[in-house]
Parts: sequence; C-alpha cells; structure tokens
Amino acid sequence: MFVLNVLPDPWQRIQALKDAASVARPGGHVVAVTRSPEEITKAATDGGWTAHHDGFWSSQSKGTFQRGIDPGEITALARRAGLVPAAGAPVLPLTGVCHAVLTKPEA
Repeated sequence: MFVLNVLPDPWQRIQALKDAASVARPGGHVVAVTRSPEEITKAATDGGWTAHHDGFWSSQSKGTFQRGIDPGEITALARRAGLVPAAGAPVLPLTGVCHAVLTKPEA
C-alpha cells in the first residue's frame, strides 16, 4: 500500500510491481493501492509542496515524494511488470485511494 505513489521514477514503480509479482504464484493476485491524484493535489496545494517530475516533494529536506496514481495508470504500470488486471475484481469506493487487483499470469 502507498508504495507506487512515493517513488519519483516511473521505472522504480514498475520494478516495485515486478518485485511484488515475484512472490505471487502463477494465477495469484497482487493488490496495488495508491493515494488518488485528487488527494495528492489537495495535499500539495494545502501543504505548499514543490512540484517535482510528475508529482511533488512533500518534504524536499527529507526527500519524500508523492504522486497520485489512478487505477488506469496502476494497470498500465502493472502490464509493464508482467501483471494483468484480475477478471471480475471488485472496485471499492475508497475516499482518497485508488487500487487495482492484478493477476500474475500462469506460465
């Protein structure tokens, strides 16, 4: 939870999903949960965060980065990591949060 949205490099996001996939069995599931773009934009505005790459420094002195990621982007990153959307996975209405249920394809 909330790992993809704190990685400033898109390749790191893909690698994190590859790492998660490496511990799932074929046919198994990975659930990716991020803060929503709306939630991050609001926090950035309220907190005076500095824009950086495709997100914001929430604390530049600590090197903490935040980026809202919607379910479509989670899925696009997951496909690059070798995962696919899980068929029939529920979509949960969670305030400020986005998620995707992913499957590791069978070999």
